[in-house]
Amino acid sequence: MKRKDFYQLIQPLTDKLYRVAFALIPDDLQAEQLVIDGMNAFLLKERNSIMFRDVNLENKKETLILRRHYYKGILRFLVDIGTRRAIQLNEQMRITRPPEYNSFYSLDPKVRVVMSLRYDSQFTVEEIEDILFIPRFEIIEKIHNGRFLLLNDLNKGANL
Repeated sequence: MKRKDFYQLIQPLTDKLYRVAFALIPDDLQAEQLVIDGMNAFLLKERNSIMFRDVNLENKKETLILRRHYYKGILRFLVDIGTRRAIQLNEQMRITRPPEYNSFYSLDPKVRVVMSLRYDSQFTVEEIEDILFIPRFEIIEKIHNGRFLLLNDLNKGANL
């Protein structure tokens, strides 16, 4: 596969990747850079298996399977880089956070990404487990705790 074919294959995924990146880092420029960094890290790691693979982009089923595989692979790198970067930029991001989502962005970055993958990207717990390499109980715990904290903030706001 040529580099051009790879980018053509993953082009429809960029919006989904951006949404996950923005869940980690609520800044347009930082989220875009995170998507680029995730793609580059994936390409560097998987370069040999990607570039020597013959792909028929006319075959829709093969294209969808390959696209889903690449999406999960890029997400692994994006989340790994993004959680570390989100922790580093946490203080700076307080200024640029959208105020209506302040409760969400006050959560731990790993909780935010698990919730984003579960509810925004519609991944199952098993798929999230496969992407993030964390145990199932930890994913369920992050989803439960994140929902609990968001509901508490919502209730506090309603009581004011």
